[in-house]
Amino acid sequence: MQDKRPYSGAMNTDQRRRKLGERIRAEREQQSISQRSFALMIGISQPYLSAVESGAISIGYDNLCKIADGLGVTVAELVS
Repeated sequence: MQDKRPYSGAMNTDQRRRKLGERIRAEREQQSISQRSFALMIGISQPYLSAVESGAISIGYDNLCKIADGLGVTVAELVS
């Protein structure tokens, strides 16, 4: 009988959200952009950006594209 349990080494959704948020924050901070300024620059709210960076919420594709464009990176670079 084949084991149907998920691979235990795979990241769960919460871990993926946190990792993505950490990458976004690191790239933003590397460019010396404040969270507030960046949120205004790309047209999202600062509380939303904060929640994304902390991994508290999932991000939609459109907002992920806004963030990637604002940082001058590709979506693939953020999620890889």
